[in-house]
Amino acid sequence: MENKTDTIYIHRILSGDKGAFAYLVEKYQDMVYTLACKILGNKEDAEDAAQEVFVKCYRALKNYNGHASFSTWLYKITYNHALDILKKNTGKRHTIEWKSELEPDMMQHQYFDEKIDLKEIQLLLKEAIHHLSSDDQVIITLYYYEDLPLRDIAEIIGIRENNVKIKLYRIRSKLMELLKSKNEIISILNL
Repeated sequence: MENKTDTIYIHRILSGDKGAFAYLVEKYQDMVYTLACKILGNKEDAEDAAQEVFVKCYRALKNYNGHASFSTWLYKITYNHALDILKKNTGKRHTIEWKSELEPDMMQHQYFDEKIDLKEIQLLLKEAIHHLSSDDQVIITLYYYEDLPLRDIAEIIGIRENNVKIKLYRIRSKLMELLKSKNEIISILNL
């Protein structure tokens, strides 16, 4: 499952070539920042968290065993670090920031008519997602926005793959209930 180029650079780093780490940072910095931003809810905290994640990654690289892909391992570090930051900042409700240009597969539903304004659907979906727990928001992000397979999501959040499937089913059900509660969505979906 491991990317061969990543493996080469990991071996170089572990052999003492500290400069080789720049390749991994360059390759994965957007991924780390995006996930941190979605969990933490603001750009400044995400930037700090991303830097801290790469420091943690560098220090822990000798413990990387290749069981999961490097990107999944790095996602897990990012996820856990962002959750630690949230725990430290208890009392604050964080929600994931959703980019309007993203259109997850959830929006490609059999009930959607060509006449429907996708921006309106996105707005309603974004509002519904903000009512989910932070954990549910992260699962939605990893699955629909980052296109990660279920096994990687399971590895990142520390649960079994079947539990991810169950959680996704429940999250979709919650979202549909939230959307159904809005009068305008009933007419849009013809439910």
